[in-house]
Amino acid sequence: MHYYKFATTVTKKARSTVNCELDIPYGNSDSAKYDVYGTDLPKDAPIFVYIHGGYWQEGSRDVATFAVPVFVARGIKVITVGYDLCPRVRLGDIVSEVKVAIEKILKLASNDGASCVWVAGHSAGAHLAASLLFDESWLDRMTKQGYMNLLKGLVLIGGIYDLNPLVNTTINDNLNLTKDEIAAYSFTSLDTSKNKSINGLKVIVTDGECDSPEFIDESRKCVQKLVTMVDDIQYLLLREHIDHFDIVEKLTEPEFLLTKIILANMFCATVN
Repeated sequence: MHYYKFATTVTKKARSTVNCELDIPYGNSDSAKYDVYGTDLPKDAPIFVYIHGGYWQEGSRDVATFAVPVFVARGIKVITVGYDLCPRVRLGDIVSEVKVAIEKILKLASNDGASCVWVAGHSAGAHLAASLLFDESWLDRMTKQGYMNLLKGLVLIGGIYDLNPLVNTTINDNLNLTKDEIAAYSFTSLDTSKNKSINGLKVIVTDGECDSPEFIDESRKCVQKLVTMVDDIQYLLLREHIDHFDIVEKLTEPEFLLTKIILANMFCATVN
């Protein structure tokens, strides 16, 4: 598949040409690790975190470095997060792992005086990134520790936000979703009427125009849910025949619209 071949090539080049530290553990398993690119940048450099997709059962940090060349060249550290996969673990375990990883990265950023942190995820990775917004206890803990002042934005790329359509597909063979998991992690169906508002955080939700109608519909429903909680939401449908994989592959291109939007927002957050 072109995507994996391209992603592997990009990662090999990044690891050989960019100063990096690999396999930093945040949990107890071999997969609960992250990689940092741009380790020669100043400690206070902004940080861009990327969570790979793969329907929670495929993918790895080895195919997750699309943003590294452009972002590091512009003074932004890039951290790619790995996690355990189904069926070895449950979906809830993965959600919990990612929250631990982001908390540790925020702690690192705080200790280093980083100017800001943005978290992005693609496909299932977008679901995992979005899970941060729907966990009030996690948000409260980050606020009490002073970390929410650093977390300035999320970028949800071609995400999955409703698990119900997956139940009767082969994707569920490894997930084996329970009713409780579907209810807890189908974010577009959650009751957020009593959730606290999230201020000072921007969320960009985006798809390619050639993505499946189901993905685009889920993203728009996610936006409708998020506007009840978050004060700064942007939805972006990328034209020029962009599909589900192009959208992250093109983060290697400095003139790609999404690349430019993320960079502009990160530098704005740095100035502010």
